Amino acid sequence: MERLVLDLETKRSFNEVGGAHNKAKLGVSVVGVYHYQGDRFVAYREDRFAELTQALKAAEEIVGFNLIGFDWPVLAAELGDWVYKLPTLDLMFEAQKALGHRISLDSLAQATLGASKLGSGLDALEYYRVGNWEALERYCLEDVKLTRDLYEYAKKHGHLLYKKGQRSAMIPMSFAESPFGKIFHDAAKTQGSVKMVYGSKERLVDVHSFDGVYIRGYCHLRREQLTFRLDRVESAEAVPSSQPLF
Repeated sequence: MERLVLDLETKRSFNEVGGAHNKAKLGVSVVGVYHYQGDRFVAYREDRFAELTQALKAAEEIVGFNLIGFDWPVLAAELGDWVYKLPTLDLMFEAQKALGHRISLDSLAQATLGASKLGSGLDALEYYRVGNWEALERYCLEDVKLTRDLYEYAKKHGHLLYKKGQRSAMIPMSFAESPFGKIFHDAAKTQGSVKMVYGSKERLVDVHSFDGVYIRGYCHLRREQLTFRLDRVESAEAVPSSQPLF
């Protein structure tokens, strides 16, 4: 299994592109990746995006921090919307789900690992502007290392630690496979439908994509496109293509 840990840096700030809703305009300066196969850290600049694309498409799991809310929208603008379908494990999403609010990579790393980031995203932008690629790549890959170490800690101990000011918490982390994973993988390949119980409600979902964590598709109960988390599915069964939906 090829597992990757990923983080990226941008060319522009939110202020420069008119706000957080314009992530597609931020641009990508460098993508840092840790490859479990070969135990190697690689910094991919634009001239190596074809190589990066090959690595991403071959991965069976990609770990990161805020991939869903930030890295994927930014990277999709460069490489294409197929990025959204990558098998994703987002540590920030997992932590936010448990705590009920957003947290930073630095706060998790300090409390859990006793380590800190090398600087801030503003530093990375300045490195790009002045062409200091060595510092930029070092900054990006250090975030990748922190994310990898948090992931490894969570796998070993089943939790991460958080502390900010007077607030502290132990955040449960579980990466166990769901017994329903194969059902959604198969449905996504054929654009098939699945009957499931989710949020104590019986639903019929036409599955459009599944990345190992998030199920995206048309929910007939709500009559709209929705995203569901695999670990909250209470039961699931595939609907044969010959079987009427209603």
